[in-house]
This record gives sequence, structure tokens and C-alpha cells, in this order.
Amino acid sequence: MKPHTLLITLCLLCLKVSAWQTDSLATLEKIKAVAIAKVRLLPEVREFLKSKEFARDKHSLMIDMVPHDDFKYYVVKMGIDKDFTFLTMQRFCVDPRTMKVYFWDIMADDAGFSTSAIIPLSTWRALRNTPGWKERHTYKNGKLVVLKN
Repeated sequence: MKPHTLLITLCLLCLKVSAWQTDSLATLEKIKAVAIAKVRLLPEVREFLKSKEFARDKHSLMIDMVPHDDFKYYVVKMGIDKDFTFLTMQRFCVDPRTMKVYFWDIMADDAGFSTSAIIPLSTWRALRNTPGWKERHTYKNGKLVVLKN
């Protein structure tokens, strides 16, 4: 193969790879936007975003994490955007295959990073006002169990 033919072939290959990466990034951004939109539809989130609590600061949602080898969800944080700091109030997880939204119960996540604390919204809604919700806890047979120190 002549040197200039090889160079042209390499340039075309680079352009094709670059176009594929651009398409992949565009697709990823679209999926992130859909994940945020799904979380934004939750009544609790809409109420938070409209609330006047911390009125000086912006109430918002942001993608905190995308799926990777050990974790299959998009993580959407709901919180207060305060200048250069984001104060997280709640975390939600969105399954990219179904776009179903789950609640990430960080008080139950005693391992620091596990999927055992990613619970259905119905469970979160049923348990969030029960005694022990704001303490370290776990789940046994669908019931909240407070962990002793």
C-alpha cells in the first residue's frame, strides 16, 4: 500500500471513530436528560422545585453518576445549587433499560455504596414518615429495622 493511500485510510478511519464518539456522547446526553425529566415528574420533586425554602438559592436536579460495571443506574441528585456548592437533599436512581425511578435510601446504605438501599418509590413513600426513617436502618422482609450503634 502506498504511503498516501495509508494516510488517507487512517484519516477516514479517524473521522469515522470521531463521528461514532460524537453520536455516543449525544445519545448519553439524551439519556441523561430523560432520566432527569423522569425524576422531575415525581410529585415530591415538583413540590421541592417550587418550594420557597432557601429562596435565595436555586432548587435543581443534576446527574451525579452514570451506569458503569458495578452500578446499573443513573443517579439524579435533587438539591440546592448554592453558588459553587450543590447541597444534596435526596437521591434518585433511574434504570436505563426501563427508565423506572427508584429512591436511594442513603440511611440504609451502611456499606457506603450498595444497591440494597435502592428501593421502589412505593416503599419510600410508605416508610419515609415512619419512626426510624432518619436513623441508620436496614430492611427485613419489606419492613424498616433501625440499626443499633
